[in-house]
Amino acid sequence: MAILPGLASAGSGGGILGGLSGLMQGFGGWGTALTAASGAVSTYSAVQQGNAAQAAAEAMARQQDAAAKDSLRRGEDEAEQRRRQGAAIMAQQRVAMAANGIDTSAASAIEQLDSTKGAIEDDAFAIRKNAAQQAGTYSQQAANSRAEGADARSAGMWGAAGTLLTTGAKVGSKYSEWARSRTTSAGYA
Repeated sequence: MAILPGLASAGSGGGILGGLSGLMQGFGGWGTALTAASGAVSTYSAVQQGNAAQAAAEAMARQQDAAAKDSLRRGEDEAEQRRRQGAAIMAQQRVAMAANGIDTSAASAIEQLDSTKGAIEDDAFAIRKNAAQQAGTYSQQAANSRAEGADARSAGMWGAAGTLLTTGAKVGSKYSEWARSRTTSAGYA
């Protein structure tokens, strides 16, 4: 007696298709084969979805990193522009003082110019600080995107593992049913 009766009949004609048909009957039919194939496709799909989500999250993180760098650069540019505007204001103050007969080297004139310069530097500092805070927000978003990508990849892998286990259990159950039916029909029960 053959271990797989379906295979024993496969050699009696029908060629490759007959052999495949016999093999499928031996393991519980085409339903079992389709269950296994479906499980394989689902497993592959889960892994690919996780990898695609991770790649998308990484692309987003790179954009957020670039936005952070751009924010810092724009902050420096704006701060420098504010300093140049401030220097022009201070020059106008000196001209106005001189036109009004005020000695620009006098203590009151120097105090006024120092006050203006301090306000200009405070503005430039605030611009840089705001840009740094915005860059920090972008950097945090980039870190969050990378974490989401890693989570998606992990979820894909765990989904694939679960699919493999479920498919294995279904195929194993069908095989057990088939084996039981074979022993029962052969009179071994």
